Amino acid sequence: MQSPTLDTLKEIWQAQRDFFDAGNTLEYRFRLESLAKLKKAIQNNREDIIAALHRDFRKPRFETYTSEIGVLIDEINYLMKHLRSWMQPKSITTPITLLPAHSRIYYEPKGVVVIFAPWNYPFQLMMTPLAGAIAAGNTVILKPAHETPHTAALLEKIVRDTFDPRHVSIVRGGGSEIGPMLLDNFRFDHIFFTGSPATGKWVMAKAAENLTPVTLELGGKSPVIVDKDVNLNAAVERITWAKFFNAGQTCIAPDYILVHKEVKEAFVEKTKRQIEAFFGDQPEKSPDFARLVSQSRFQVVQSLLSQGKILEGGTCIQEENYIAPTLLEVNELSESIMSKEIFGPVMPLIVWEKQDELLSIIRKNRYPLTCYIYSNNRKLIDFIIRRVEFGSGCVNNSMIQYANNEIPFGGIQFSGLGRYHGKYSFRTFSNEKGVMFSPTWISPSYLFAPYNNFKMKLARFFLE
Repeated sequence: MQSPTLDTLKEIWQAQRDFFDAGNTLEYRFRLESLAKLKKAIQNNREDIIAALHRDFRKPRFETYTSEIGVLIDEINYLMKHLRSWMQPKSITTPITLLPAHSRIYYEPKGVVVIFAPWNYPFQLMMTPLAGAIAAGNTVILKPAHETPHTAALLEKIVRDTFDPRHVSIVRGGGSEIGPMLLDNFRFDHIFFTGSPATGKWVMAKAAENLTPVTLELGGKSPVIVDKDVNLNAAVERITWAKFFNAGQTCIAPDYILVHKEVKEAFVEKTKRQIEAFFGDQPEKSPDFARLVSQSRFQVVQSLLSQGKILEGGTCIQEENYIAPTLLEVNELSESIMSKEIFGPVMPLIVWEKQDELLSIIRKNRYPLTCYIYSNNRKLIDFIIRRVEFGSGCVNNSMIQYANNEIPFGGIQFSGLGRYHGKYSFRTFSNEKGVMFSPTWISPSYLFAPYNNFKMKLARFFLE
């Protein structure tokens, strides 16, 4: 489709700036009703959402509901439940030296924000930060992923049918030119970006030009550690599900598996059987296995198959962008498959024996978005949690931390900047304004000139 002109974008941005400056988004009732409208729109369009994602990359119906619809509605419900209490000014302590003053923190919206969504979860990863921005009282410009055109078109319809464009607007085009048009020409009060680290660097550079606060939800090579002291059946089932969910196109998917030497053979055999249990002996015919989003992504992932020994899978169908669930034994850590995020249905397997090997391997791709530990050894679990820097993770499970509204979601260093979900979304899109209230019936004269030794002693007594 044709991209909007710069004049059109200026009209949208200015209308949102005026709407925000007039105070229209400040009240609790407006925010709550806006969240309720968003929830209803998602529920009313449930079947259309499922159909759009299937058209874009054959995403299974169940996966679409759980990861794009259900988890989103649960997030909106959580925001609506807690919004009133989050909006209230919070009383905080005041140092004795400043008494009888009292202090509060006020949560105010930042203003006009822009949200860039990725293609791998193109609906949910647009709407979840939108819900947080609405809850915090902002106006919002949305930029959906152009790689998933059917979902983008549906997002446009839902937004236009649901919101006053002065409050929430969506802009989309046929390529990647919209992002530069927005960030080159407009000063936003917050930029929220989900995507690749390479594009994230560009977004951060553009944000720096206006000192705009930014949230970057990126990716990285998220490790899975499988210990010898483990419930192997449970580990295999959960890792296989997480790795091949959405055909591996998940930023928090297991990227590579570090399996203890003593359970390696059993892990491989159980994983082979688990893949068949999930998708049958012909996964290409399974309605429960998605496709890669584009021909370019297919070619990138296909090129990785030669960088190890294929233990299971490896079948490719180019015209369908299909790559089978694949288990790949990797011996050379210098291969590119061990330096770039895979984002596809290929599970590299690396053997480890000593605990220190884990740090050596993981730190070749330091600061992953997630880390998953499968073990019954409390010392090993504590060692990994304390010594490996990662955004979020699980012990004896994978990916489910994303569905906990109480857990802040985000990366660290190369895997991202900032947190959201639940109250962390509200805080991300809010300015925390501290205010101190001082009475006038008493004067803190010891602070004022002329100074003397008594005032110095008094200051040291209270401050030291």
